[in-house]
Amino acid sequence: GLLFYWIAWFLWIIITFLLPKTTFRTICAVWILCAIIVTNQYITVGYLEISITYLALLLGGLAYIASLERKYFHIFTAITVMVGYTSLLIWEANAPVWIFLPRILLIPFICILLISFVSKHLHHRLAIALTGISAGECLYSVLLANYSIRQTVGSFKFLDTISVILLIVILIEPVKA
Repeated sequence: GLLFYWIAWFLWIIITFLLPKTTFRTICAVWILCAIIVTNQYITVGYLEISITYLALLLGGLAYIASLERKYFHIFTAITVMVGYTSLLIWEANAPVWIFLPRILLIPFICILLISFVSKHLHHRLAIALTGISAGECLYSVLLANYSIRQTVGSFKFLDTISVILLIVILIEPVKA
């Protein structure tokens, strides 16, 4: 979970000190701080242990998609990313020999390629990434729970992965002068 902490603080600093003062900036800064604060808090729903930070990311992504135009298109692309992310996790669990790079590099790289193919704009990519990757984590945990394998939804591996994806999506966006 160290990457998550570093990247979250980095994004918070950039949002707080470099973005113009708007309500969007304030909401993003508070949302990131809340996600950092509740990182070690979990709730249990049935047979799943769910991180509160995970819930914050999923709800933030859903709210972000709700604020965009063409909601159904973005929901469909988030579902596509969800299936892709879940497939990567299943592939990693069943055939680890095929993983030729470290997990923290390979999964974000493939997810960023998929997200870049389905969307052009930074805000759309962020909304799709947050929602799709978070929903994919939940789907993967539910699939494992069907085989009596318990895994925390929103573990530190997930938080590291989503933070690397979000950081790279932000960094690959060209700066407009």
